[in-house]
Amino acid sequence: MKRALVLLALVGLTAPLPAQAGGGTGAVRRSAPNFTFTDLGGERVSLAELRGEAVIVQFGDVGCAVCRKNDRLLRHYQLEYATHGLVVVSLHERATLEELRRYDAGFTFSTLAGLDPGQAIARQYHALTLPTTVFIDRAGFIRDVRRGRLEEDDLLRSLQALLSLSVTEVAGDGGP
Repeated sequence: MKRALVLLALVGLTAPLPAQAGGGTGAVRRSAPNFTFTDLGGERVSLAELRGEAVIVQFGDVGCAVCRKNDRLLRHYQLEYATHGLVVVSLHERATLEELRRYDAGFTFSTLAGLDPGQAIARQYHALTLPTTVFIDRAGFIRDVRRGRLEEDDLLRSLQALLSLSVTEVAGDGGP
């Protein structure tokens, strides 16, 4: 009996967290770990400072084509929904500051972008697969996690839930 309980406990400890599952998790509702990074302008930014805003964090790599496509889509919707309190944070591990500046300059508009050396922040979010996109609500809870390429329809549903908007308010104009 004791051995069975120990085995069950071990299985529970090694089972993936909802945030580690592939694709969209939908039902994730755990407190988002605070983090601080330096943005491209040299300013220190922390998640705690963004409380009250809907935050999307993308963990990516400047050399990743899927990350770039996701970034382009996220930046488009950040611009469209900035008045609704949407903030996008783009964090990169394998880049120098200069590489990240060049990457950021390749987009029509900027977002909060910074480096995550050694994946210190990504590890807190179990975001070791690139890209990983984490949706954090205004109260600081993780609402959804997406791995890989973002499908626009899925992104719009996540935005609707994150921003508490009606379907017509998040219908968008067809994307970037």
